[in-house]
Amino acid sequence: MITELSKQISHFLYQKKVIEKDMIEVHQYGFETIFSTLLGFFVNLVIGIVFRMTLLSLVYYFVFCTIRQFTGGYHADTYLKCNLTFAATTIFIFGMAKMADMCNFYSIIFHLLLIIFSVAVIWIKAPVENENKPLSEDQKIRNHRLSVITVTGLAVLSIFLHKESILISALIAFTLFIIAVMTVIETSKEGEEL
Repeated sequence: MITELSKQISHFLYQKKVIEKDMIEVHQYGFETIFSTLLGFFVNLVIGIVFRMTLLSLVYYFVFCTIRQFTGGYHADTYLKCNLTFAATTIFIFGMAKMADMCNFYSIIFHLLLIIFSVAVIWIKAPVENENKPLSEDQKIRNHRLSVITVTGLAVLSIFLHKESILISALIAFTLFIIAVMTVIETSKEGEEL
């Protein structure tokens, strides 16, 4: 659906002489990216409203997308799978954070285990290259540093927030955990070992 709509818009712009023929595919990809991002943002916002975490859903979306730019990780092969995976992971993260806030199962030990696992995986594996977006050696070094700094900073923040707000602390920890899991999934697809 996203691909077809983007293709139609790009061809329409070509027919109206707004773009050159050799730029149709470039514009199509750009529209696909914009539509997919908007759909992901909308899905995130709806899930945030359902969980009564609207403001946190906006912060979560920004943090999740920013970290994933540096770390890489699992990439679905269609926009539908991508958005369904994002929706499922968002529901999981928000649901677990809500449960942690409402129940007594979320101890500091469990929190630290999530954090240690997440930071270790990202430290060892990030960044994970995507075949559609290869990285130069300089970009790999830069993305690794940014991944480690960002994730470690968020991990420390979540530890300090544990006493003040289990909801926010757990939200950060489960977000980092899912990003680490996506990194493991993608590297295992490539035949690497953890």
